[in-house]
Parts: sequence; C-alpha cells; structure tokens
Amino acid sequence: SHAVLYMRGRLAEMNGSLEEAKQLYDEALTVNPSGVEIMNCLGLVLNKLGRRNLAQKVLQDAVQIQSTSHKAWNSLGEVLHAQGKNEAAVECFLTALDLESSSPIIPFTVIPREL
Repeated sequence: SHAVLYMRGRLAEMNGSLEEAKQLYDEALTVNPSGVEIMNCLGLVLNKLGRRNLAQKVLQDAVQIQSTSHKAWNSLGEVLHAQGKNEAAVECFLTALDLESSSPIIPFTVIPREL
C-alpha cells in the first residue's frame, strides 16, 4: 500500500539513504498520485539531492492539489530559496504561516466522531 511505501521512504530518509527514499516515495505516488504528504517528502528529498527544478515541480503540484497544505507551501519556499528565487520564496513562507495559523493541531479525521 502507499502508506507502507511512504513509511519506508521516511525511514530511508531518516537513515540518510536519500536515493532509496526518493525511489520509495516515487512508488508510493504511483499508488496514490494525489498524496500531498508524499509529494512534500519527495520534494524535500529532491531538494537535498540537488534536483531543485524537479523538487519545485513536485511541490507546485502538491500545493495545486491541496492549496491549504502549509507544509507543502513551506517546502516550496525552501526550494525556491535554494534556487535564489527569494521573492517567490517569501510569498510561499507567508502563505505557509497564514495557513498554519488556521490549521488544526491534529487532523479532524483523527478526532472520534462521538465526542
């Protein structure tokens, strides 16, 4: 499942195996092509690998799919900053801050229905 591939990718990334993490995130996206959290992690790994144009594309896709993802906006800002596109990066960071301030501490889907 995409969740298992995603978690394996996170472990590989934490262990410093960036190429392996990239491959696992790619596989997870083939199963779940609109997985914004997967795209966010893939974008950050691509940025660390120096593949900034591809990282930018992946993260732009992520914010297009879920424009309320403060994590994706922040990651896009990091990539743009690494590319020297500082004005665009600042816009992304400001958007991320604005979204984060209205973001729930835990996702609503986690809260039990019968409170």
